[in-house]
Formats: sequence, structure tokens, C-alpha cells
Amino acid sequence: MTPTVPHFKVEPKGGGEVGGPTAATHGVHEYRRAQSSLHVHPDVTVVKSSEGLGWTDVYAAVTDERPHLAIRKAIPDVWFASTLTGIDLRRSVGGEQYHGVLPSNLVTITPGGMAVRDEIAAPATALHVYLKNEVMQEVADDLFATHRSDRAIIPAFATEDRMLYLLMHAIRAALDEPPRSNMLKAEHLARALASHILQLHSTDGTTRTRVSEKLGSNQLRLVVDYIEANLGGEISVKELAAIAGLSREQFFRRFKASMRMTPHRYLMTARIERARSYLADPRLELVSIALMCGFSSQAHFGTVFRRFMGMSPACYRRSIA
Repeated sequence: MTPTVPHFKVEPKGGGEVGGPTAATHGVHEYRRAQSSLHVHPDVTVVKSSEGLGWTDVYAAVTDERPHLAIRKAIPDVWFASTLTGIDLRRSVGGEQYHGVLPSNLVTITPGGMAVRDEIAAPATALHVYLKNEVMQEVADDLFATHRSDRAIIPAFATEDRMLYLLMHAIRAALDEPPRSNMLKAEHLARALASHILQLHSTDGTTRTRVSEKLGSNQLRLVVDYIEANLGGEISVKELAAIAGLSREQFFRRFKASMRMTPHRYLMTARIERARSYLADPRLELVSIALMCGFSSQAHFGTVFRRFMGMSPACYRRSIA
């Protein structure tokens, strides 16, 4: 099933209507929470946001979120979300299902026009940034002005994009700056964000994109079963590739296309999932859990767990007691 997402029609320079609706309204109306997909929910607290700061091109909010189910409406704007603490997220969007225990340095991209069902299984603090469709169109016109093209934003679940992450956090930092300066900064950051996304996370709608070959269902089942059965030991990509009957390079590419994450990240996610189930048993010591889940030491376990979940194993155990 192919989701319907907005395309940005880019006209050659000199074309298009001068002083159209975008020019007439740009800079007049503040981008408010009600225009985003971030709705009011009893388990979601908005810690800070750009509402009231006069920002017109972007809306940003930091939220404290308890476990809940959120049905998010489709909006015309692009939505970027990143966790500040780690998160256990199950998502349904565009006919696709995703699940992961995600660390704090990843970003999820939701193009305009896509409704989303999110299930958050553990407390988390998140950063949400919404970018106006009109800004995307404006920047697309500048970037691709020499030829006519349709650009479509590519959705991404937990992508590792350092520049995107830094741009989002620059927008977050602007929330705490004096209004006189942060309005101008937000305007420039919105365009930097649009430029980055259009260049790295969009596709030319007039051309066919190459679809990465995935692992076969039997290959994937064998690999996942092997990982689950051997979480307490060392597991190498070379071993997994041999199980799938592929070279290391072929396996890495096809696994990532199938699971939307690298083999190493999938392995770490599986180990954290297993550790969470063990932490529910108060009889198990932390050092034992660390070794049973394949971590080299309790310290290593604590470092990785904190990166994924935003708290130490001991704190997590107390939170579920």
C-alpha cells in the first residue's frame, strides 16, 4: 500500500504566480498546536512549546509522555519526532507496522498527509517539530529551480541523521531564548531544516526509485530465531549472514531493508527487550541480567539501557514494581 503524501511542484524560475496565497499569508499567523497532530491527551504533558512566541513556519514542543495510545490525524505539514530519554514505540502508518525500543539520538519523519497510530509502552520525554508545507514548497523552489519536478518526502522510522537531530535541538534551544531573537532564528532554522530534508529525505516523483531487495521470509525467520536463542552470547554479522546464506555485505543491506535498522541495532533492541522482562523479576540481580542478555558487564548493560530507556536498570525496575 503506497501512502498519499504531498508533492512539492517546482516551477522553473520566472514561472508561477507572484504574490499568491503563500506570500499573502506568510509571517501573519502563528503556527499553533491545534494545527499539528499533537493533540491534548491526559497522559501527555506539554513541558514547553513555541505557542505564544509568534513562530509562523514551525511549531515545536517538548512533551512528557506516559504509556498511551495516540491516533494522530493527517496534516499537510511534515512532522519530526525524537525522544530525549529513549522510548518503546509501536507505530502503524501507511499500511506499515514498526516497533522498536529506541535511544535518544534517532528521528522519525512523518510526511504530510499521513495518519499515524502510535502506542508508547514506557514513560518518555519527546521533542516534536512540525514544519509548514508552505516553507517546504518555498525551499524546494529554490533548490530545484532549474527544472520542473515533484518532490515527495520519504517517511522514516528511527533514522540516524546527525544533522537532522542537531537542527531539531537547535529549534528546541530557541524556545528558551528572548522572543525578539528567537523568531528570526526559528525562521532561518525552518529553512535549514527544509533544505536538509529535501536534499536527503525526498525523492523525485517523476522518476522510479530503486527498491532495496529484502531478506526472504524464511531467511528472516531463521536469523531472528537465532538471535533470540543466543542473546546471552556474542553474535556477529558474519554468523547471521551465514545463516541467511549471503555474503556479509548482502546480508547487511537486505537486513536493513527488511527491518529498517542495522543488525547491530536490532540486536541491541532485542537485548534491551529481554532485559526489561528480566527486570520484572526482583529475584534476579542486575549483574546476572546483564550477562544473560549478552552484555559484557553490568556497567555496559547500564550504559546501553540508559541510552535506550532514558533511565538506569535499577530506576526502571522501581518504576514497574
